[in-house]
Amino acid sequence: MREFLYIHGLNSDATSRKYLNLKEYFQGKFEFDCLEWKNENNISELLDQAELKLENEINPILFGDSTGANFAWQLRERRRQKGESSILILSSPLLDVSKRIAEFEFPRQLKTYLNKIEYPTDAMLIVPTNDELIEHAHLWENELENINLLKVEDTHRLPNFKDYLSEIERYISIKTNE
Repeated sequence: MREFLYIHGLNSDATSRKYLNLKEYFQGKFEFDCLEWKNENNISELLDQAELKLENEINPILFGDSTGANFAWQLRERRRQKGESSILILSSPLLDVSKRIAEFEFPRQLKTYLNKIEYPTDAMLIVPTNDELIEHAHLWENELENINLLKVEDTHRLPNFKDYLSEIERYISIKTNE
């Protein structure tokens, strides 16, 4: 069974509503796992462990939400460098910390683990138009290579996430059959 790795956002964990929605919707279709992290963790080490765990997996699904989207991107790129493929899905993605518009300070120790991803490629992006934490306009204003962009009338937490599950399923199906 194909591996589905979910990487949650800031101040979340395996009880994330989106993660639970995905598990319920795709019940029995994938082997689910959640890479749980906390602000004080060494994210590089956690990504090393995840990379090792996925070493023998063929085209696993990597789903990252918000800050977790940045980490999922990094994990996909690590696998790519080894010639391994992954299906990448990012929701409310924090691809560039300078695009944050949130009022609260981002944890300083986490900033060192974030990459700046200006022009994402080869992924599905679920991007809310009313995101109160991250400015995403550059994602729909630029021509992005091999990006399935799902621009949704929603906020950062994606309260309407269940409405996007069929699109996620369609994307996974397309990428699986390539």
